[in-house]
Amino acid sequence: MRARFRRLGGLTVAVCLVTALLTGAVSDTVLDKQRQLRGLNGRISVAKSQLRQLVDRENQLKQQIASFDNQLVTIAEQIQQETAKLELIAIQIEITTRDLAVKRAQLKQHLDDYGQRMRQMYKSGQVDGLELVLSAANFSDLLNRVFFFSDIIRDDRRQADNLRLEQIRVEGVKTELDAKRAEQAQVVVTIQQQQAALRSARSQRLAAQAQVQAIEAQLKQQLDAMQAQRAALQAQLARLRAESLRARSSGRWKWPMDGVITQGFGCTTLYFEPYDPSCPSRHFHSGVDIATDWGAAVHAADGGIVHNFTMVCSWDGSALCGYGRYVIIVHASGFTSLYGHLSGWAIADGTQVNQDTVIGYEGSTGASTGPHLHFEIDLNGFPVDPFAYLP
Repeated sequence: MRARFRRLGGLTVAVCLVTALLTGAVSDTVLDKQRQLRGLNGRISVAKSQLRQLVDRENQLKQQIASFDNQLVTIAEQIQQETAKLELIAIQIEITTRDLAVKRAQLKQHLDDYGQRMRQMYKSGQVDGLELVLSAANFSDLLNRVFFFSDIIRDDRRQADNLRLEQIRVEGVKTELDAKRAEQAQVVVTIQQQQAALRSARSQRLAAQAQVQAIEAQLKQQLDAMQAQRAALQAQLARLRAESLRARSSGRWKWPMDGVITQGFGCTTLYFEPYDPSCPSRHFHSGVDIATDWGAAVHAADGGIVHNFTMVCSWDGSALCGYGRYVIIVHASGFTSLYGHLSGWAIADGTQVNQDTVIGYEGSTGASTGPHLHFEIDLNGFPVDPFAYLP
């Protein structure tokens, strides 16, 4: 009985150890997805920060445009006021011009009348004495006539002088109004130039606002795509944690297809491969590339649970990027394998497959320069050299 308990106890301990090891393997398997998720979260955070900056810039532009609109309204009112002043000056000039014409006509008429009387009454500026004596009734009448004609002469001269002074005054007013009109016209021109400058600045702000809105819309689209990718990664993580424990695998690997190895595993000088600061070339290829005819069948390198994915551009939800269409198979013992750039899938998502099962077909989707298969093996969340496991 005690021996049986010891055996049961030992079996329990073994089961616990295996469970712990498998749980640890699952935890390590999801490290890669978690790393991707952290990187995606970082990009989302950057995108949100950029979006906030764009929104702030757009609000700033809106405030500037509103300020320009207010200034344009004020300037339009100033133009209206200054134009009204200019029109009033023009009316005053017109009245003054008519007044000046009247004064000139009055002076001319007065001088004409005065000259006519002088021609009749004077010769060389003196009164004709014989006419004045012969026409007088008596001596008193003669004196009265002399004084009377002297008053007429003085009055004519006074009126002529007054008319000349009035003419000079009106001409001065007209000259002043002409100068004022020229000055006022320049004021209107200056304000109109300010108005044109404001309209130009407002148009520039509107163009900048439209550009910011376009970038903002594009960034929002990228952000939506990245958030969708994050949700997909989170779903992948949840499935991977659960499925690694029940995946059926042989532990022996086979080549997924025959073909030519066009790129090996490890550090590479190809700039479009993922960045890795630990490499001298700063780029790392996480698998091997196998090239053969387009549409060739791709087989499962070992048994496991199939998942079909599509990697799309964060900046364009309709374009394929990265691995394009790809398959991840979850294997036991912390292993996963990835098959990228497929033209299509052959197995439904979530299906348990055996080794050698056709899971997809070679293609060139995503970041690919030609038909090939990107084959990758990950152990505990980190890519390993497939040549170390393949026959």
